[in-house]
Amino acid sequence: MTRKAEHILNMRPRQWKQQIIIQDNIDEWYLLAILLTGDSGLAERLLDRTLDQVRDTWSFPSRERFSLKPIIKEYRKYHRNNDINYKPIDSSVLLTRLGLLDEKARVAFLLKYYYGFSYKKIAQYLPISVRKTKQIIYASLILWTKNGKLVSIHDIEDVIKKDVSLLKSMMPVNQVLEKKHLYIETRTSRGKAPVIIFILLILFVGGSINQEIIGKTRVSLGPDVYKVYKEGGVLQLGKEIQEKGYTDIYTYPDVENNTLYVQLATPESIENKEEVTSIIESYLKERDMDYQLRYEEINQVVDVELTEEQKAENKRMDMEQEIFELVTSTPYYYTQSYISDQNGESRQLIFSESITEEEETNLKEEIKNIIKKYDLEWDFSFGKVDSGVVEMERAMWDIVRALLEAYMFGEQKYQVYDVYPTYEDDQLKIEIYTELAYATEEDRAKNVDTVKELNRSLHFFLQHEDIQSQFNYVPYEIKIYDINRKEIEFDT
Repeated sequence: MTRKAEHILNMRPRQWKQQIIIQDNIDEWYLLAILLTGDSGLAERLLDRTLDQVRDTWSFPSRERFSLKPIIKEYRKYHRNNDINYKPIDSSVLLTRLGLLDEKARVAFLLKYYYGFSYKKIAQYLPISVRKTKQIIYASLILWTKNGKLVSIHDIEDVIKKDVSLLKSMMPVNQVLEKKHLYIETRTSRGKAPVIIFILLILFVGGSINQEIIGKTRVSLGPDVYKVYKEGGVLQLGKEIQEKGYTDIYTYPDVENNTLYVQLATPESIENKEEVTSIIESYLKERDMDYQLRYEEINQVVDVELTEEQKAENKRMDMEQEIFELVTSTPYYYTQSYISDQNGESRQLIFSESITEEEETNLKEEIKNIIKKYDLEWDFSFGKVDSGVVEMERAMWDIVRALLEAYMFGEQKYQVYDVYPTYEDDQLKIEIYTELAYATEEDRAKNVDTVKELNRSLHFFLQHEDIQSQFNYVPYEIKIYDINRKEIEFDT
């Protein structure tokens, strides 16, 4: 008989009950130690330290004493005196990211989203104020993403519990015993029957579980803008069709009626209807989007007799459209502006300073040929702007479709009606205009979580490595406006 068993046999009834309570909690202590450290060896040492503190206590404490407080206390005490290098839990991308949190935030996050504790109870465990607890937990949420894959905040608890459950079930019982996990022998007043309490949870090694499922587990707030950006949404469909050479076919969605309108602008586009329909259906199917197609054929025949003035105006518009399509097809184009001079107004076409003299000359000649073809006068000049500004402009409008899709179509609760990016003074600014009420305390209480979700998911998107690289790592700021076009302020 071991000394531990002899000690238990000699205990008084109150101590038997105390030992049973320890038994009931030992698996949870070890589980929490694993989640807090990612290290099975360190978790066992913390468990030993915890048992040393509680098992020889003569007085019988409340069950609250034997919940999670002892292991948390030992973890924080050990953390203060030693450097803990969190070891990644390879079976879960989600749990691995616990290592990015500091020790207090790690405890708070798990108590909230795995154990389901209230903010008040978490505050008592740490111990800190309730307000500070909320701040720590909310600040930790920004870490719950990888490669832009996100899930709603409402799914955090379910996702964590699924990952932990999967982690627990990885090793058979006999393998756990072979690794000599901690056990407790105990006796009741009826005899000497030993009870072995074993732990099913160990670190996963080797990658034999369903990595495809776990790889899709990411936690964050708000919609997955990056996914929309990379995989494409219904708003990007129009760009896809244009890039395939069908420049006279346009699409626009009506989410409320679940309808995608396909606009056929020329007789030639009607001839390509079947081919484009195949492209659209394939595009929607790949992205699991379900829209009913409705076609709009624009009548090219003008039945009403136009005045000479109307004909002249249409002619000029056709010419300017052709020039616009020409200049925007170059990688150097930036914008247009009007310049007033003695002869009236003229158009200035602004390009990147990286345009070569040869390309500039050729472009000017092509514009002059278009003007000559229409037999009209059209004053224009070329302006230059820093090449970085042009690249930033293209990058900004490249992400706008994804932002609009995510907030206007994918998540209508955000009530976004406009997204406007600008680049000034070497800084990117994203302005989001919403119809959310935020003027009164009642409005703020109702919409504060929605606004925070929107703000944080924007940060996730803009902080992604691909997006940062595209914008050359320039600083950025996000401004969100309420229904009165007043900027919504966030607590620092």
